[in-house]
Amino acid sequence: MEATPPDVTVRKDETTHLYEALIGDQVVGTLAYETTGGRFSLTHSYVDRDQRHRGIASAITRYALEDLSHGTSKIAVHCGFVADYVEAHPEWHAAVDINRSAFIATRTTRDTAGGH
Repeated sequence: MEATPPDVTVRKDETTHLYEALIGDQVVGTLAYETTGGRFSLTHSYVDRDQRHRGIASAITRYALEDLSHGTSKIAVHCGFVADYVEAHPEWHAAVDINRSAFIATRTTRDTAGGH
């Protein structure tokens, strides 16, 4: 199992429907979730630009999957990062339902910089 970066803690905020990664008392990353008919959906992740590539998004995703996997229905995934994480971690395949055709397109820095 992967370790959470040592200076990062993850928590669930049920008021905002966000899983949050914190360094100290500053939120540096989030993973949004929704519930519909008792089914949870992971919808969008974000990590502050200066905190990326440190394992923070993976830590939030792992925390959310562990938290939500105790339910009776599969977790719906509508976030590309979470889908990629699950595909790379087969232990989560049975707990989630990934339908990439339902993903919401988002613009990234690479898209707006004239890249791909």
